[in-house]
Amino acid sequence: MKIKLKFLCAIFILCCGSCHCSNPYSDKIEKTNQLIAYFIEANQIPGLAISLSIKGKTIYSKGFGSANLEQHIKVNPSKSKFRIGSISKPLTAAAMIQLCSENKLHLDSAIQFYLPNFPEKKGKITSRLIAGHLAGIRHYKGQEFLINDHYNNIEDALDIFRNDSLISYPGKEYHYSSYGWNLLSRIVEKSSGQDFLTYMENKVFSPLEMYNTIADHTDSIITNRTGFYSLTKAGEIVNDKFVDNSLKWAGGGFLSTSEDIIKFANAHIKEGFLSVYQIKELTTTQKTTNGKATGYGIGWTSGHDNLNRYFYGHSGGSIGGTSQMIIYPEQEIAIVILTNLSDVQLGQITYDVINVFME
Repeated sequence: MKIKLKFLCAIFILCCGSCHCSNPYSDKIEKTNQLIAYFIEANQIPGLAISLSIKGKTIYSKGFGSANLEQHIKVNPSKSKFRIGSISKPLTAAAMIQLCSENKLHLDSAIQFYLPNFPEKKGKITSRLIAGHLAGIRHYKGQEFLINDHYNNIEDALDIFRNDSLISYPGKEYHYSSYGWNLLSRIVEKSSGQDFLTYMENKVFSPLEMYNTIADHTDSIITNRTGFYSLTKAGEIVNDKFVDNSLKWAGGGFLSTSEDIIKFANAHIKEGFLSVYQIKELTTTQKTTNGKATGYGIGWTSGHDNLNRYFYGHSGGSIGGTSQMIIYPEQEIAIVILTNLSDVQLGQITYDVINVFME
């Protein structure tokens, strides 16, 4: 019996060693686990999901900590639905660019062509300018980020800023605006003839098999939705404030998993879901009227990192959620990090992990 046991142990060790050697990313995965664990501890993050792909294949996908502290539910990168915040914008952009290819939406037409009841402003406002934060539409002010009123439709949500003056002449200056994306989602409805959320499901989520991406309906039970937390000044983790994101589906109202968003990211590296032209149209920086590059295309940020490597992506900040999606198209590497804590600085850890896999 002892001889047999020793033999089985030896076989197990050999198999483990063989599996480790057969995976060229084993050392990188181990190093990344250490980086993420240290980052979570240093920032007191309840739960985090991370997924990374190389050349379309998911190499690393892991959950850390708790999706829900009260119910003691662990994070699962394929199931745990986090608030993704402004990563919702590139999701919406994918719907827009498809309508453009069908000649149903024209990026450079005045928005009143689709929304005749939206007040005329000083200068021509187009979908392209809105999508690039160049239209002069304002962002949240005061406590609007904390609105918990429910909006039954997008048209009602436009009333928040409908009659406000522009903060700059269209095209002249870059001013980040999530409210602009309310206008874009209404234009999607008008040009497609479908409810915005229905169109997103039919044209973006289902084709990419993003079965765990959904609008954050606060009046519904959503399976595997995470808790939403913040840190007090004393360093205590507490439930964050209650908000209703029906105010801003297109600009920051979706829930998703890291594995769903990595699918979406990979669909924006190579032709398939979209054409090469469409991907370039979305991710290429726009410019102000005086020729200054903004670093923002149509729902996508872009630029070069400190090693001069070109990337595009988007970050997100929500009540009870912080997110990051970065794509390096030349290397065909994509990374997604989602957390259930407000105000986490994800920039450096994202690039740290990227650097591990690019070594």
